[in-house]
Amino acid sequence: MRLLLQILRGHWITLAIVGLYFWAYTADPGKTGQALASGLKVFVSALPIIIAVFGLVGLTQTWISRERVSQMVGQESGWGGLLLAMLCGTILLGPAYIIFPLLMSLHQQGARWAVIATVLAAYTVKIPMIPLEVLFLGWKFSLVRGVLTLLLAIPMGLLLEKLMIRKTQP
Repeated sequence: MRLLLQILRGHWITLAIVGLYFWAYTADPGKTGQALASGLKVFVSALPIIIAVFGLVGLTQTWISRERVSQMVGQESGWGGLLLAMLCGTILLGPAYIIFPLLMSLHQQGARWAVIATVLAAYTVKIPMIPLEVLFLGWKFSLVRGVLTLLLAIPMGLLLEKLMIRKTQP
């Protein structure tokens, strides 16, 4: 029974979606079929990227030692690790489902929580996307948003790390 509860807790999102599909099927089977087909199409189109990400995570865990990760972005990396995280966040491209597993893998290898949060915050700036942002939203908006995001990325990362460490300590 305990194992079943652990499995249910670990897959609650999937179970909730299955439940929603059952509910939707009772409301309108035709639209539910269309929704399943649409979801399957998106899943199939994302599958090569997901496989590549898992391959990248495997390479990262195998080829980059825990010591190297700790040196570059672990507790002993200090401000240099946080600045590196901010830089990496701004040059990373692609959807979030690529970034999340990669960052979790780095955390498991010794990257500190502040680095993970800083990468994610800086990830919203995306240097290669700035011209597109300027085109639609203007220079002033893009400049202010980018500068504020980067100025707050490291403090937010440090705060999140403090909260995560407090949460895991007895």
